[in-house]
Amino acid sequence: MNQFFTAMISTDGFGAQYQKIIQTYIYCKIHNLIFCYNPIHCIEHNYNNDNEYINKIENLINLKNNIINLNQTMNVTYLDFNLIVRNYFENNIDKCCESEHMQFIKDCFWENKNKSFFNNDKINVALHIRRPNINDNRIEGTNTPNSYYLNIINIIRKKYENNNKKVLFHIYSQGNILNFKEFANHDVYFHLNENLFDTFIGMVSADILVTSASSLSYIAALISDNEIYYLPFWHNPRKNWAVQK
Repeated sequence: MNQFFTAMISTDGFGAQYQKIIQTYIYCKIHNLIFCYNPIHCIEHNYNNDNEYINKIENLINLKNNIINLNQTMNVTYLDFNLIVRNYFENNIDKCCESEHMQFIKDCFWENKNKSFFNNDKINVALHIRRPNINDNRIEGTNTPNSYYLNIINIIRKKYENNNKKVLFHIYSQGNILNFKEFANHDVYFHLNENLFDTFIGMVSADILVTSASSLSYIAALISDNEIYYLPFWHNPRKNWAVQK
């Protein structure tokens, strides 16, 4: 009987679960292990108690129909993410991200979507500003000051000031608009408290992505083919990302 391998069962948010799935898949493929996909069963941040939330998540990542699924007849091993998968992936992050296996993940993601998500003639910059939500049990990563993001906005404005295309900044976050009044400008568009699906597609498809200390924007950066400004936290950046402190 074949030995199959899959990602550890998780109950946390979308970004963290997608990260575990992608990295476990790539680890298995590189090490010639047979990966099977274990569909998501439980996930945080379903704020509206949407009965179709998990199905929408599956449609978003589009792996369920592209990889053999786990079933009860399989002899399966759940690979330890922190001790095995994460250590390997982050120590070999560029090798993993440049592999045909990551390209497969990207192809699945875009298979049922339009890459021209913003449908405009701008240089679209997505900024993920991580702020506390009802599922939070940590402060670190949610308290990066607005000044950090404003500084990057100014860096990007300066970099592209002579470009034929105008820059448009998209602020993806949660909370009250009054907490973001410092960002108000003619070239800034707010996406506050919007649904996860448009938020994530926007981050992946943006010409430039500014990440926060969050798995959501970190994994969007991993599957993006575009310019990344990375806020250091507990996951390693790729060599071509602009690291901003």
